[in-house]
Amino acid sequence: MKIGIIDYGCGNTSNIIKAFNKVGINCGLIKNKKDIMNFEKIILPGMGSAPHAMRVLKQNKLDLYIKKFNENLNPILGICLGFQLALNTYEIHKTNKLRCLSLIKGSVKKIENVKFPLPIINWNKVESKNKEDNLKNKFFYFSHGYYCDLNPKDKNITFINVYGKKIISSYENKNLYFYQFHPELSGKNGLNLLKKFKEL
Repeated sequence: MKIGIIDYGCGNTSNIIKAFNKVGINCGLIKNKKDIMNFEKIILPGMGSAPHAMRVLKQNKLDLYIKKFNENLNPILGICLGFQLALNTYEIHKTNKLRCLSLIKGSVKKIENVKFPLPIINWNKVESKNKEDNLKNKFFYFSHGYYCDLNPKDKNITFINVYGKKIISSYENKNLYFYQFHPELSGKNGLNLLKKFKEL
């Protein structure tokens, strides 16, 4: 098996495994630092609690090994919460920030002061300033109440427009493939992304 899913006691691992099965590959679970060395690519799954996920990662020293994995430019796929955990900090409250993996410069903040229902649970069209972006104008399934606060001028990001508010939907750069949406729940468009990650 070449692709391993980080198991931090939450997340949608079963749906991810089923989706990868559809594109012809079996995934294994990574529960400790020894497991991670058996894989060429890893996935940080979505859904769940950021404090709980980071606590499990640190207890098993997986946070350190994920960073080493990244330093060696091995492919990493992050989905929803998995994307958020890759940033520097996660805002629990205004005065309480959780330190995360720091694979990407930025912070995670709660979506507030908007005129639409929260959390965002919907299909949304991805937009991009890059004309050649392969995600542009495609629809994916979103389910989240927090957002990734990155440099809006970064050429590696895409976004969605929700009632006039732009929210970052993805970050792709070098070995990192991070999505705020859920590819495993996004039909053909999502399966194509997983297939692309498989074929790296």
